[in-house]
Amino acid sequence: MAKIELVGFDQYTTKISALIRDSTKMCKAVVYPGAAVLAEKIRAETAALPTISDAEARANYRSGQVNDALSESQKAGLVASLGISGIKKDRSGMVQTSVGFTGYNSVKTRHFPNGQPNPEVARSLEKGTSYLRRNRFVERAVKAAREEAIAAMAAEADAYIERKMQENGG
Repeated sequence: MAKIELVGFDQYTTKISALIRDSTKMCKAVVYPGAAVLAEKIRAETAALPTISDAEARANYRSGQVNDALSESQKAGLVASLGISGIKKDRSGMVQTSVGFTGYNSVKTRHFPNGQPNPEVARSLEKGTSYLRRNRFVERAVKAAREEAIAAMAAEADAYIERKMQENGG
């Protein structure tokens, strides 16, 4: 009868068990590089947005004319407020984060005496409104970043697994 002898199998299962125990930690470490790539693409698209002066934007709004671009203050608010939220594990076990705009810009209006909300300005530009022509800058950035973000996350996953295998007697 044939006999199979496995050498080092216990050591291998110990390494795999350590990876499984650290899977949430690994996923959190892997998500960030992908989010960073996406944030940089969105930042580049935001920086490339056309602008008009604040006075021109106000005059166009008052006359009912549709603006083709953000005001300089609105764009500055978007550029300054772009960020990555904390990486979290949700109820279903998915590890995820968000890249987006937060806070308020310096454009004070009757409805927004403390400044316009940057997420609302970005959404208005992305979708278009009666006073601002649509510019799909976030959608362009996401399409441009997809492959690069996946590659960055895969590289980080490979590096993390390699480190863990070395730590556990590799």
